Amino acid sequence: MNPPTIDPAGTSPRLRLLTRPLPVQADLPLPPPGRLLRVFAVAIAIGSTAAAVGAYYITLAAEFPPGALPQFLVLLAGLVAASIAVVYIRHLRFVDRLGPWLRNPGDHVDLDVWRQALSYPARLSIFIGLSAVAVSLSAAAIMAALTADPWLGLHIAVGGLLAAVLDAIFAWLYTDAATRELRRALIARSPMLPVTGPGIVRLGLGAKMAIVIVGVQLAGAVISGTLAYRGASAAVAAHEPTALALHILVVTAIGLLVSLSGCLLVTRHTTDPLRELTDLVGTMTPDQLSRRALPIGGDEVGQLSAAVNGMLGGLEERDFIKDAFTRYVTRQVRDVVLQGGLELGGELVTATILMADIRGFTPLVEHMPPKQVVRILNRYFTEMVEECMEHGGLIDKFIGDAILVVFGAPVRLAPELSARAAASAALGMQRRLARLNDALASEGLAPLRIGVGVHTGEAIAGNIGAPQRLDYTLIGDSVNTATRIESACKEVGSDVLISDVTRILLGDAATVGPPVTVQLKGKSRPTAVFPLLGLQTS
Repeated sequence: MNPPTIDPAGTSPRLRLLTRPLPVQADLPLPPPGRLLRVFAVAIAIGSTAAAVGAYYITLAAEFPPGALPQFLVLLAGLVAASIAVVYIRHLRFVDRLGPWLRNPGDHVDLDVWRQALSYPARLSIFIGLSAVAVSLSAAAIMAALTADPWLGLHIAVGGLLAAVLDAIFAWLYTDAATRELRRALIARSPMLPVTGPGIVRLGLGAKMAIVIVGVQLAGAVISGTLAYRGASAAVAAHEPTALALHILVVTAIGLLVSLSGCLLVTRHTTDPLRELTDLVGTMTPDQLSRRALPIGGDEVGQLSAAVNGMLGGLEERDFIKDAFTRYVTRQVRDVVLQGGLELGGELVTATILMADIRGFTPLVEHMPPKQVVRILNRYFTEMVEECMEHGGLIDKFIGDAILVVFGAPVRLAPELSARAAASAALGMQRRLARLNDALASEGLAPLRIGVGVHTGEAIAGNIGAPQRLDYTLIGDSVNTATRIESACKEVGSDVLISDVTRILLGDAATVGPPVTVQLKGKSRPTAVFPLLGLQTS
């Protein structure tokens, strides 16, 4: 709720009754724009390492003619340098909107900025892998032509392709981990940003696991097998079986380590967001519906996080609508509507009707500004409505400065209980009015005086109107009688009058004054009414 602001009319604080809740946004710092360049540099270092591993594998797997190995290494270095320049140009294209936004971030994240941040790891790693493939095939073709040895070209192509697979996989694993905090900071500012759609590269969990596990294990198996074969050949030639066993053990351990590291990295990539989402849902309470998950990927986990955000937004909207609805109808009617139980029509009920009206209100506010009149009425109605609702009353309607309250519908009550609730509310309204008058007097304003009429009887309760606009209300002679009794308060000189029927239902619990016979407007016979002086608590 917003803090009160001073009423320009100088009568009272003005409260904002309803405020649409805003999502709780995590205050996560944005990384500097230079972080993107560092991420790119490390990704290139990973690619260069993969190229070195591929080159080493090729030197072990292939027989180079005299003088061809230096040519191959120089050629490979030149091609790798050229590919780095091309990848750098593509890197700038991948972050052409993200970099400037990081240098001058706004309160909200531009959709193109988010798309680039979300897709950057996959796009960069794919392009690094394609560049590595181009380098491998180019080196294989050139060396095959220079040496006139197609088998050498084949060895170079196979080794290069294996290096390209490792290059793309580990570049993606690194860039995804290195840009995670960036994506978290972006989504924290705008939690409802999409994780799928045009411009977003989406890889499912199954595809990620398959690429990493199969790719790493395939490359590891081929490299380990080649190294083991070369070591075994050397050990057999040297007649050193112990060295052979040790060599095979070391190579196998290296292969398993490479495969395990890839699997652990991709598993962490999946489990960390799931753990965060589980913690969010597990600690969620009704007063924390404004919290949001932080979907930082387009896979199933990211989509689940986005769906959870949509669900939380829907629950928050439902509570806001319920709160807003209650400002216009009572809680009882709200609950019946939300349960789908309202139909056009009505039913006969026995209820107690309370009618309250401010005495002499028209001359009292004749010289007041309209805004000041509304402020006073709102303060008065706030007190009266709270009192009636504490006793289960249905606020049927406001009629100018009058209020009509029903006890016993739509939630059914025995006539004795509805009469007691209405009588308690009427006496409570008097007490609240006394406190309100003290406050008005301290502000230099005239006090208010009300008349309250209470009657119990049968009425038709239900939805009156059309399908486009309904009003839940009570219609019948009992409602008219309560209204006429309230009008008689001034004539009798009492603030609270109850009918003879209500008096009987209250029994000995009610303290009343002597009965007064009045001629109610529209009634053919006089009616006995009783001033209500007190009510024993049960």
